[in-house]
Amino acid sequence: MRLCFLSGLKEVVGQEELDIDYRGGLSGLLKLLCERYGDDLRRLVQDPDHPDKRNPFLKVLVDGEDRPEEELQLVGSETVFLFLPIAGG
Repeated sequence: MRLCFLSGLKEVVGQEELDIDYRGGLSGLLKLLCERYGDDLRRLVQDPDHPDKRNPFLKVLVDGEDRPEEELQLVGSETVFLFLPIAGG
């Protein structure tokens, strides 16, 4: 699986792309990433009011499609983009 990190996530992870061997639920993937990259990433991907849920602003694109489902199942061959939208003007 290829993970692509944009916006503030890229700075926390320290790279824009990462290839990993993972199959399972999206929540498990986020938990694995938080364990690997620590509290700085956890603050960005977890809901501050409900730590067992993902940040409602975290966008997840799987093979180019917006996938808001909490328990999305990943088979391991996807390209997954994780990012927090940036607003401004």
